Amino acid sequence: MNKKALTILFSIGVILTLLVVGCAPEAAPPAAEEEPAAEEEEEATPAAAADKVYEGIWQDVDGSGSDQNLGRGAWAKDLKAASNGRLDITIAPEGEIVPRNEGTPAVKDGVVDIASPAASMDKGRLGNVTYILGSSGLPAGPATIDWIAWAHHGGGLKIMNDLYSDYGYVKGVVGGAAELFAHSHKPLETAADFKGLKFRALGLWGEVLAKHYGASVVQIPGGEVYSAMERGVIDAFELGPAGLNFTFGFQEIAEYVGLPGVQSPGYFKPAVVNKGWFDALPADLQDLLEMELESLALRSFAMISYENAVGSQQFKDYGTEVFYVDEDFQADIAMNTRAMCDDFAADDAVFKSVWDQQNEFFKVWGGVAAITPSYTIYD
Repeated sequence: MNKKALTILFSIGVILTLLVVGCAPEAAPPAAEEEPAAEEEEEATPAAAADKVYEGIWQDVDGSGSDQNLGRGAWAKDLKAASNGRLDITIAPEGEIVPRNEGTPAVKDGVVDIASPAASMDKGRLGNVTYILGSSGLPAGPATIDWIAWAHHGGGLKIMNDLYSDYGYVKGVVGGAAELFAHSHKPLETAADFKGLKFRALGLWGEVLAKHYGASVVQIPGGEVYSAMERGVIDAFELGPAGLNFTFGFQEIAEYVGLPGVQSPGYFKPAVVNKGWFDALPADLQDLLEMELESLALRSFAMISYENAVGSQQFKDYGTEVFYVDEDFQADIAMNTRAMCDDFAADDAVFKSVWDQQNEFFKVWGGVAAITPSYTIYD
């Protein structure tokens, strides 16, 4: 082969090489491609965990269709949205899963994940101290907003968490409202009116009535009160705020309603949470649940208080007669209730510890009343 032919072949080889290189896709720099791939792989595990849904069941002591039950359902829906669907709590009404008085042991056993009992329902488990843990039926006790302040700013949550430690965590409270004094067939304005009366009551109020005023006290679940009154099993009763009571139809079975609710000026219910269920939640969902429970305390208080005002007017519009508890009787109720609490404190170190702590807190908190004006621009 001559020199000219070699030169031509060499030139063709160079051209073909350049064409192959030019048509081939660009090789990506190794470092630039590998680093994002590694980062994506590291992020895959948390993303998968974040998609997991944590379900829970919460049984309350409020009946299906009540303001409290409906409000709890709305809260659970908002909680689910706030967690991007990762925390899904179903609200079960009174008695749907376990009897209403068995919510606390049901939490311990994992039958339900959360329960909100009236604390006095746990008297047989925790003792008389339950009467002063925000329970309904504490005569001349704090108003609901006062109870919420004690829980979240006065050490109340820690106290309740310690007391309920054998059953679960107490991670929040559900606010209530002032209750109606009584539903009855006659006015119950003085102490003498309770002598021999078959009266349904909850909490320490029942003990005060039996010990000091001669009433025959009966404890009946809220869902059974209507029929008990209708059949004459009881002569009169107290149960809850006006909004709840009107929903239950008590205007149909009692001609009279009493004010003010000195036997239960306010209340809340502890949110008792199963330890294993809570501990299994990711840290961010634990924090979210606690924050949302703090929000629920005020949210439920505002809602039930408003419905309380609406319900009170509904009773009047229906034609229910209103009677007012005698001032001297109210003072006597407060005096006798405090004396009973002092007696409990003398015999029970746990009760005394909480009683002393509350007295110190509410002594300071009481200063709010002097700051709050009694006049308003609204009718």
